[in-house]
Amino acid sequence: MPKDGATDNNLVSGEMIFKYLDKYANDNDLKRRIRFESWVSNIERCAQGWKLTVNGNTVLSRKLIIATGVTSIKNSPSFEVRSDSIPVIHSLDIASNVTKFSNDQAHHFVVVGAAKSAYDVVYHLCTLGKKVTWIIRPEGSGPMPIMPPDVLGMNTITLGSNRMTNYFSPSLMTTNSTLGAFFHRTMLGRGLTKLFWNFITGQAEKAAGFGKDGGWIEGLRPDVRDASSIGLITMSDFWSTLKKGDITILRDNVDYVDAAGATLRSDKTVAAQYMIYCTGWGDHFSFFSPEVKEELGIPQSGATMSQGYSAKSDSNWQARDQLADAVVARKLPLLAAGPKDFKKPDPNRVWTQRRWRLYNRCVPISTAKDDDRSLVILGQIHTTQTPTIAAIQSLWAVAYLLGEVDTPSEEAMAQEVAEWNAWTRKRYLGVGERYPYALFDWIPYLDRLLRDLGVNSQRKKGMFANFLEPHGPHDYTSVVEEYMMAQKEKKGKSSKSSMTSSVVNGQTTS
Repeated sequence: MPKDGATDNNLVSGEMIFKYLDKYANDNDLKRRIRFESWVSNIERCAQGWKLTVNGNTVLSRKLIIATGVTSIKNSPSFEVRSDSIPVIHSLDIASNVTKFSNDQAHHFVVVGAAKSAYDVVYHLCTLGKKVTWIIRPEGSGPMPIMPPDVLGMNTITLGSNRMTNYFSPSLMTTNSTLGAFFHRTMLGRGLTKLFWNFITGQAEKAAGFGKDGGWIEGLRPDVRDASSIGLITMSDFWSTLKKGDITILRDNVDYVDAAGATLRSDKTVAAQYMIYCTGWGDHFSFFSPEVKEELGIPQSGATMSQGYSAKSDSNWQARDQLADAVVARKLPLLAAGPKDFKKPDPNRVWTQRRWRLYNRCVPISTAKDDDRSLVILGQIHTTQTPTIAAIQSLWAVAYLLGEVDTPSEEAMAQEVAEWNAWTRKRYLGVGERYPYALFDWIPYLDRLLRDLGVNSQRKKGMFANFLEPHGPHDYTSVVEEYMMAQKEKKGKSSKSSMTSSVVNGQTTS
């Protein structure tokens, strides 16, 4: 990516990303294929394949790729916003409102939520000298773990981008190997695994300043490791700016917002001039009806534990999920018991239960089992290498749509899906329930896709390099060309095979 637009401290800016994507679209003649300013309000099946309602007009398609990501729709607040309330905005609207924040009359802000956007908002408000009351609900996943920019002198993302680190992460994708079995099914290996992750946690806590002298910052200590997503510091003054700020953390819920500010469920009122809710994202599949979602294996938005299996669901799924839980417990004993915090779970904690039924995280089993190759759903898996995952997953998806990769039997696909879900919700807890998560496990996921494509998954030169060196986008730049070559060779072999047999006077000769 060209560095035109980089920040003074060499960070990737929004301007850089826009210029890169704009150039990519121009270089590949994509813009004439894009309908800008278009809103898809409904998608349903039809005789031709799929019928889309776009800006009120109908578009028919034989093949459909859903690539809306997970940040399209705001997650609306559950609290009441009264007609006379102070301004209430989502973190998405920061850019369009930021000039108003400098107003001297806006000196006290309420921030709701504890994910990445909340940290960013609070940091920015602190740089403006604003007073912040930070509301974090007590029954949620709690404050997000924030990693330092580097560990042992190595970029933190780079540290997590080699196969060695992926083996330390308890994963069904590596546990069948000799090394995976050692790390996760032997006492010594499990001890080393715990030591590694405790060290990483210690580095994050040290950077934040948690401990006996932490003061109010202790309120940002994660409730349970891995129960929420993970953030990475990119500003060198991040923690120091927060510590110098006028911040109050309250573990509470907002009841309603009016002209006086925010009234909490505890009956406490916080007098403020602005509220910014950083509550994530809503239903980015709202164009599908609940019935179509269920058919395709897309979880209903906001489903809770009691809603995991509906009357319409395949009754086999519950049995499959139970078997998958047993597989995870047997192969990954560290995950079987769960974190110590969960031995006596908070009775008020509400865990979302969402069962994705997408084979390889992108193909609905309901369509694949009938060899209906008309639909793929991309961009739902969460990792630390989104661009690389997007590129390889897209190639696999297109090959699937064209019938160039095979899928296993319906039962084999169902087993793969059930085991992935069982693993990710035990490995990544709250976020593993909501999304297909593979934060530290993305290399073996790509290995699987590349093998399906007939492309070499070992991207480095030599065994030790493949195992210890960090992987990144540069290692996968030639994958499309390699796939095209593999397809050409495959078709050539098929053509030769068909030519070696011919029928002469009713006799087959070779």
